[in-house]
Amino acid sequence: MDLDLRKVRYFVAVAELLHFGRAAEQLHIAQPVLSRQIRALEKDPGAELFVRDSHGVTLTSAGRQLLDDARHLLASADAARRRVRRAARGPGRFVVGFRAGVVVTRALRDFGAAHPDVDVHARRVMGAPPARA
Repeated sequence: MDLDLRKVRYFVAVAELLHFGRAAEQLHIAQPVLSRQIRALEKDPGAELFVRDSHGVTLTSAGRQLLDDARHLLASADAARRRVRRAARGPGRFVVGFRAGVVVTRALRDFGAAHPDVDVHARRVMGAPPARA
């Protein structure tokens, strides 16, 4: 099955709203275009994803399975996009200035563990303490 992420996003919108017209509005596309894209998505595996009748739209068992998988797929695609952008920018850098007597070691270690792609440094700052308001 060839999954075009655009079609998958369209599918998720319809599946979550269970309404082609509202999904088309949310996606900023015409409803007939959305319907054609969903039909094309259904054609590839040869499985109906929605039951369309006078009472509205419901998911088939294949549709429920695709919705579950599609959410993970879209989340993975978004994460990959973020990682590529981050790699293109180069490593991030986070520098914390501190005065004598202020312990920042644990906070920096925790931040570094939560953000392994960021280069974390501490720099002791000299000078007068900040003025009080």
